Amino acid sequence: MIFMFLVIAIAVVLQIALISVFIGAGVYYLAEFVEEHTALTKKVIKWTIHVVIICHIGLYVFDNLPLTLIALGLLSHIVYYFLLTDFPHFNLTSLSFISSIILLIGNHVLAFKFFRQRYTTLSEVFSYFTVCLWMVPFMFILSLSANDNTLPITNVDDNVVSHYFTNRKRSYKIKNLFTYLVILLVKITI
Repeated sequence: MIFMFLVIAIAVVLQIALISVFIGAGVYYLAEFVEEHTALTKKVIKWTIHVVIICHIGLYVFDNLPLTLIALGLLSHIVYYFLLTDFPHFNLTSLSFISSIILLIGNHVLAFKFFRQRYTTLSEVFSYFTVCLWMVPFMFILSLSANDNTLPITNVDDNVVSHYFTNRKRSYKIKNLFTYLVILLVKITI
């Protein structure tokens, strides 16, 4: 049985390392995708904000979460919506950015206070934090790098530079396949 514990320890370390690499690769791919498709990312973030607002309303109506927690969550997502006006550019000193950070911290404080006072399962707590608190800010964090790599956008369809970048041959076949699948999935859901 001693050798089995050694095998288990090696397997756990290997699994943690592989999961970390896979998560890192996924986040890197998402950041690259956001840099290349800022207009689509803006639409996805906008629709995600709508979905999270509906989730907040559903949690209030069906699960009787406190009105203060729901109101602060709705207010923070409305402020996140205002951050989309200049997307992908963020002004770190703007009122909407500063208030979104303050509301995010306030949301966390109220959520920790609520879940500490009420018996809930760990999956309920993680689900609330993932969907209602972390999903939209994580999307904004992923899109921070897109600010540095975007060019000014014009509405002219026959732009020479855009035409060149859309028609050139690419050597990254797997990346193009994943990009095509993500765009197709987003277009189907929107």
